[in-house]
Amino acid sequence: MRSFYFLAVLTLLVSSCRIDVGNLEVASSVPAGPPGALAAGVLPALGPIPASSHWHAAYVVRICDDVLPPFDSDNDPLGIHSHGDGLMHVHPFFEESGYEQARLGLFADAMGFELSDGELTLPDGGTWRDGDLCDGVPGRVFVDQWQSPDPESPVDRIFSGLDDLRYQADGELYQIAFAPVDSFPVVPPATPLLSQVSNFAVPPDPWIDTGGLGPDLGLGDASIWRVATVGEEPCGTSVPESVLSGATRCFEADGAKIAGPDAVIAARAVALNRQPAVEFVMATELRALIDDHFASTANPLVLAIEVDGVVLSAPQMARPPVSDRLVVSGGLSVDAAERIAEIFNS
Repeated sequence: MRSFYFLAVLTLLVSSCRIDVGNLEVASSVPAGPPGALAAGVLPALGPIPASSHWHAAYVVRICDDVLPPFDSDNDPLGIHSHGDGLMHVHPFFEESGYEQARLGLFADAMGFELSDGELTLPDGGTWRDGDLCDGVPGRVFVDQWQSPDPESPVDRIFSGLDDLRYQADGELYQIAFAPVDSFPVVPPATPLLSQVSNFAVPPDPWIDTGGLGPDLGLGDASIWRVATVGEEPCGTSVPESVLSGATRCFEADGAKIAGPDAVIAARAVALNRQPAVEFVMATELRALIDDHFASTANPLVLAIEVDGVVLSAPQMARPPVSDRLVVSGGLSVDAAERIAEIFNS
């Protein structure tokens, strides 16, 4: 049954067809809240990390009552493209297409269509503008953006800033449309494929404990260093981690520790792929440590983020970042992310 459904989806993807909202799945609601609402709460959303994140979004293109074949192009200068499968593949190569710069307009550029406020031009040259008619009814150019990977979640109908719509998480859903403003959004037919290419597993409960950190701690009480070994209690001269649950690990430094002011220029709490995270702007000394590691080995680098004698997080890096921005995620609550950012940003 699963393979039959997959084949049926692909059949729909490769040919244009006239739609009847009674026969094709439509969303049950239209606008209901701010675009890109995130499970992480009020934290600002960070887009995909260049040379690291590989996100996917399902999309559908609709002109009046026509669902069009998905875009297909070999043009992929920045790492945001499609393979004609109804999915946007979002794995930015550079900073100019990652983070906050990962936008729907870059997908349009790669696929050869133009999307602006009030106007949509497809690769074959057809153009639709606000006020053109769909069977005698005026239409408008808009983008529908679902608030989660669930096609039953609320949908935001967006009419302005379309070229600058940001990718904010893996598994997003989009309808790119020229249609009457009261038409129901069509769920992208490739939506079932997202479960095969994206990780929708429920994240574990936060485990990083910042509750024991005093209110007066600042950047001078922090350091970042390369991890040599990880052991178990008793820690002895090693640095213990601060966790809410589970066994406490013990970290031994590999070389000198970089004091907070020499490691980080600024920090902020963000949401990365719907989960709390901390973004650091690295100082020259920390960036040099990372670059030196990967210049000598292809092995991952484990960094310890230490505050007041405990390790709060020990992120593992598979490759060096393409910019001075370092994003740490996993195990954080919103409060913990904000507390760490507060300390490193003091």
